Amino acid sequence: MAVYKRTYKAYQGVLTPAWSRFTVLSRYGFSTLFESRPFMAYTVVCFVPFVFALAYIYIINNASVQALLNVRLGPAFQINNSSALGFLQVEAWMGLILTAWGAPGMISKDFANQAVQLYLSRPLSRPEYLLGKVSVLATLLSCTTWIPALVLFAVHAGLQGDGWGTRNLWMVGSIVLAGLLWIAVISLVAMAISVWVRWRIAATALMFATFFMLPAVGFAMNLIMRTRWGWLLNLRHMIGLVWNGLFRVQPDRAKSFGGEAVPLWSAWAALFAVCLFSLWLLNLRLRAREVERG
Repeated sequence: MAVYKRTYKAYQGVLTPAWSRFTVLSRYGFSTLFESRPFMAYTVVCFVPFVFALAYIYIINNASVQALLNVRLGPAFQINNSSALGFLQVEAWMGLILTAWGAPGMISKDFANQAVQLYLSRPLSRPEYLLGKVSVLATLLSCTTWIPALVLFAVHAGLQGDGWGTRNLWMVGSIVLAGLLWIAVISLVAMAISVWVRWRIAATALMFATFFMLPAVGFAMNLIMRTRWGWLLNLRHMIGLVWNGLFRVQPDRAKSFGGEAVPLWSAWAALFAVCLFSLWLLNLRLRAREVERG
């Protein structure tokens, strides 16, 4: 085909820095998620516990407000490591719904429509592609879990005074580590499921099955084999054990037909194994393939 007007020129603009190219995927990932009004509405709902907790902290630290409301809150209503853990648990499990809702839509379409080859044909590596997708979930979950928890800690420390913040400064590290661990586990599991299950609804269902049906298999294993190691299939239980250890909360020793809960080190090992297994599944699936045309 003859070209009559040779007006094509190379791009002369500023190139995107190599280290930040994954943020292009993040930007479009956010725009895709928040095009859905129900998703946006549920994201707002995820901040409701934070607002209530903030109001609660203000009330327990203000005698005038307690007198106005005709209530008197004793030591049982004070903020401590148990209450911080409880807030983080509520926000984390609300974040599970957020992840199961948003993750499959971000990545399953790329595989269903063979768009991964187009991404990887650009100056974008597989780790950068994955980082661009995971960073969307990590940002959303951070803004609804450990970041609000840190804000509540800072507000209570400022209102309480008397060195409360200094004495409980160790809780800052626990909040951050617990939040990041949860985000790593849930994001990698969601991505691993999404790249293998192309149908969005099926990927969401499998995500919930991993956290709610797989524990039933572990429970049956404990029952049939008279063991306690079936707990390792219960990700919710493993995360709970790790969080109890981080927040120095002594839980009731879980019993399962005469067997105690698994030790703390095995919970850490199980969570790391889940992350590594998810990365292995992603590595198998996340690669460009040459398509032969006859």
